[in-house]
Amino acid sequence: MSKPGFLYGYHPVLEALRSRPDEVQRLYVASGARQNRLRDVFSLAERQGIAVVELAGHAMDDLVGRVAHQGVAAEVKAFAYVELEAMLTLASERGEAPLLVALDQIQDPGNLGAIIRSAFALGAHGLFFPTSRAAEVTPTVVKASAGASNHLLIGRVVNLSRAINELKDAGVWSVGAVMGEGEPIERVDWTMPTLLVVGSEGHGLRRLVGETCDRLAHIPMPGGLGSLNASVAAAICLYEANRQRRGSSS
Repeated sequence: MSKPGFLYGYHPVLEALRSRPDEVQRLYVASGARQNRLRDVFSLAERQGIAVVELAGHAMDDLVGRVAHQGVAAEVKAFAYVELEAMLTLASERGEAPLLVALDQIQDPGNLGAIIRSAFALGAHGLFFPTSRAAEVTPTVVKASAGASNHLLIGRVVNLSRAINELKDAGVWSVGAVMGEGEPIERVDWTMPTLLVVGSEGHGLRRLVGETCDRLAHIPMPGGLGSLNASVAAAICLYEANRQRRGSSS
């Protein structure tokens, strides 16, 4: 398990140095690490005036835990969550209808990272989740997001249903992704200001959260399989939203 306060792995560390170097306090490199591959990392660290510490033997494992660190890690400040207003502001600045993602108690770091990656790649303006019973942005999540967590606005809220209602007051319609209920996702107008709400692994949306959503939608599955993984379902819904939005702007 990784330890808090550290990013690890070539791509997550490189993205952090590129996008938020002010949050990187120190760089650690294992003795014998592939120097050629880490050349970009060293160059960025030197340019930003970030100290590089070389660790011998198993010291890197002692520092960040027994994870796939690829011989490089960065000590970073705590992740900076944002308010929902910042996400709406970003959409306004881009001249786009807001597209946000809310996660109802997603607890698997891999799923959270994958959803963050899809949200950023498919044009979402932000993502948020509850402060309790939900995975946080950790080094494992950053690595699973392939660095997208360095670019996507991410927030935390105390009460998810209340946050959905606040966004509703701001003109953002909420669509709860469920299995076999509501309408097919292709019938939803994703070009409107929209909040996609995705439920937890195995349990889906909590009853109150589902009732708070303006509408429910499902992914048609002719093959008759069971429910999709939360990150897969989120990616499919976001792809449909992106497809419709690209079509409406062409």
